[in-house]
Amino acid sequence: MAINVTSAPRPDPVQTNLRETRANRAEQRSEQAAETRRAQQDNRAEKDGAALKQRVKENNEASRNEARNNDAAAAADRRAAQQADKKAETERRDNQKTLGRNIDTTA
Repeated sequence: MAINVTSAPRPDPVQTNLRETRANRAEQRSEQAAETRRAQQDNRAEKDGAALKQRVKENNEASRNEARNNDAAAAADRRAAQQADKKAETERRDNQKTLGRNIDTTA
């Protein structure tokens, strides 16, 4: 028995066009969603980078301030030690002068 070729169902051009349109729209939506996600990730990464730079800047400034304060404290300690050394040297010289005056050389 022969197959009747004319009775084979032909695709409806309108239905085919609708399917293609739906497929294209779905593809466009998925591309837009992916693009939106990438943009959001880039935006978050940029904000995170800016926040990190700000923290580094603040930490550097805090470190500089701490170093300045440490330098100032060390300088104050050094000046105090120099003053104490100067005072001790002056007292030692005064004691030697006093000691020399009290020695009886008449004997």
